[in-house]
Amino acid sequence: MAIQDPLALLNRLLREPAEQTWLEFKHNRCVPDELGQYVSACANAAMLAEKDRAFIVFGIEDGTKRKLGTEVRLRDVKKGNENLLNWLGRMLAPAIMVDAIDFKEGEMAFAILVVEPSYERPVSFAGIEYIRIGENVKKLKDFPQHERALWLATSRRKFEEATAAAHLGESEIFERLDVDAYYKLAGIQRPAAAAETIRALVQRGFVREDMEGGYDITNLGAILFARDISTFRSVAAKSVRVVRYAGTDKQRSYGEVGGTMGYAVGFGGLISHVVEKLPGEETFTGGLRAWQSHYPEIAIREVIANALIHQDFTVSGVGPMIEIYEDRLEVINPGNSLIAIDRIIDERRSRNEKLASAMRALGLCEERGGGIDKAILAMENRSLPAPEFFASENSMRVVLPGPRTFSELSKADKVWACFCHCVVRWLKNDHMSNTSLRARFSLTDDEYQAVSVVIANAREAGKIVPADENQGKRNAKYVPYWAR
Repeated sequence: MAIQDPLALLNRLLREPAEQTWLEFKHNRCVPDELGQYVSACANAAMLAEKDRAFIVFGIEDGTKRKLGTEVRLRDVKKGNENLLNWLGRMLAPAIMVDAIDFKEGEMAFAILVVEPSYERPVSFAGIEYIRIGENVKKLKDFPQHERALWLATSRRKFEEATAAAHLGESEIFERLDVDAYYKLAGIQRPAAAAETIRALVQRGFVREDMEGGYDITNLGAILFARDISTFRSVAAKSVRVVRYAGTDKQRSYGEVGGTMGYAVGFGGLISHVVEKLPGEETFTGGLRAWQSHYPEIAIREVIANALIHQDFTVSGVGPMIEIYEDRLEVINPGNSLIAIDRIIDERRSRNEKLASAMRALGLCEERGGGIDKAILAMENRSLPAPEFFASENSMRVVLPGPRTFSELSKADKVWACFCHCVVRWLKNDHMSNTSLRARFSLTDDEYQAVSVVIANAREAGKIVPADENQGKRNAKYVPYWAR
């Protein structure tokens, strides 16, 4: 990202108690090959230190941090006939952002090389990866523990931590983020002092100090708390769209509504809008008329929350989509599933762990691992067909089917519902049985044989297995195929 105020940056760096692995002070020495090694080493050190940039500063006395000024003009430095930045661009792998800044304070000249680390893998110079050990530059391969840690760090640094808006003042943060929504959802009182509020946002990763006297809003902060998501270029395409169709296909729609706020700010309104547009029926309780959606709200909430959390933010130009049909609700998010469909109920993995953690902490979804199984149980309690999951190369689609009687379900629908029921029973340290499956389908004891056929078909499909191979048929219990 571009440096807005190099002098403010210099003074902020000088407040560090000493040189850091991601911060090097120099006076006049500027040897391109040596500098290339420092760029690799400092970039890798910044990744390990969870810093978004590394800095090599010219014009400062090492040790004392006294301002001396420098004769180095980074924009004029050449390697052979090639300017420094072009040459570094060829010699560094993978390609990373390196910026050279020359500026003055009064009569003294200074220069700063600003280096952004790689989120892909350790940075090498001339084919060799380097690391800072104390104040020394060493080959990374000679420090295997640092190398392992660096590979883990590069895999952890994700979209959430990147910058959505740079170099903002306190008032601009409050203009662009709905901070009151954060405190309301978190159930805590907002501090009276603006500085305390900013500090809290920094601690939670929504905002980051930019080391130039200002602040950056991270993608995490923008996607959750944007007052207007379209003002953040990096997340503008990730707003949620809701389309309601007139029938069971896409031939005619009632129009599309797009979200304008961050996910946390607009989540309650989104769920209310979807529930309002879903088909349902009038009910009478205690003589009072009420409208009840065909779909349980907890299932709607969890499926939508999962789509927001588990989407692939690197898929450009598309965001989550909610499609309402007469006979079903479909929720689509960009990015294939990280988990096999048969394990999607019990396995836990997220592309965006910080987003998931924040939404759980704010009460926008169930605790870790508690969402999909609760959605399935809610659908069972309404005697609705089981949610369906469809993974493609670039998207994940979850379908909540509308009401259908047992006789209206296909053989595949019954087998899938049987498997899902078996999984959620297993998650509760219980077993599926003919009795529990009859209750799941709202069938009577007289329909024992119909459920026995479903169980036999599920066993033949390899979805369930007996909990005990020696058990009798009458009181047989079952577990998912992968549980035994």
